[in-house]
Amino acid sequence: MGGKNISRKARIRVAVKHSIMNVFNIHRPDERCNVFIFSSPRSGSTWLMELIMTQPGFKYCDEPFNLRTPEVRYRLGIDQWKELYAPGSERKIFDYFSSFINGKPCLAKLKHSVPTYKYYRPVTHRIVFKILHAGEDRISWFGKNFHGHIIYLLRHPIPVSISRQYYPRLESLLNSDYIKHFTISQKRLARRIINFGTKLEKGVLSWCLQNAVPIKNREKEWTFVTYEQMVLDPLPVLRTISQKLELPSVDRMADRLVVPSQTTWQSDQNTKHIFEATGQDKNLFLVEKWRKQVNPELESQLLGICKAFEIDVYQNGEILPKKNWWLS
Repeated sequence: MGGKNISRKARIRVAVKHSIMNVFNIHRPDERCNVFIFSSPRSGSTWLMELIMTQPGFKYCDEPFNLRTPEVRYRLGIDQWKELYAPGSERKIFDYFSSFINGKPCLAKLKHSVPTYKYYRPVTHRIVFKILHAGEDRISWFGKNFHGHIIYLLRHPIPVSISRQYYPRLESLLNSDYIKHFTISQKRLARRIINFGTKLEKGVLSWCLQNAVPIKNREKEWTFVTYEQMVLDPLPVLRTISQKLELPSVDRMADRLVVPSQTTWQSDQNTKHIFEATGQDKNLFLVEKWRKQVNPELESQLLGICKAFEIDVYQNGEILPKKNWWLS
């Protein structure tokens, strides 16, 4: 049975985590919406999740579809990435998320459920879910079924691809029902890159496969955010999120803007030093530093992959998204 082929040791870890979380946290949903952040890895999703966690009453569920985690496979009942897109997976996913909404602990991290955590709350009413590894073709389904507001976070594909080490779902996206969303020429391009492309080309392809469908099917009810605006012009982002989510304190989020996220340890040493600096120069550096690693010819080639997948948020020669993707 899917998800059940994990070790006895992993099952014990599940039981221990359940016990700890049940002791230190009680979740009582109220009439306010939950939050679903959909994004690609290395796009600022942890930072955005932590901004929302500054608000009272929240707890988080970090990467509930990360099948590299045995506890996730066990709870979800799914072992393979491609199974997440199979027609029969919807019932499992619904039951899995319903358990979180109804108070069952999210197993990804213990941190938020123990009193030593800065934003620890013994009683919570809302959950912010950070989803990186599934659901691209059913995003609105999550909002409708779990009383959730969708925030879609996007970052330029080249810095995302440079900073990633692995693309665990690349083959699975092509070999699952998800591939039905792409044209014959797009499928051929994807297969050619997988067979003969560079690591960076595969990274941009992975970004395109994950983001093309949500971009094409985006709905006006979603809050669409870019990493670049979060860094360079964050106040409109915070105001929009605060209004749509009925959050009481924009100031708390603003104060958190200058604090690096939990995933900063994955950044290179030069970036870590920059995080200690202050001012607009630091912010601009975070957005444009990838330019030193990619010459104009390679940039044009990589963004050509995005063009083939009908994604025009980022243009060749520009580090920032097009103006119509900025919140005002």
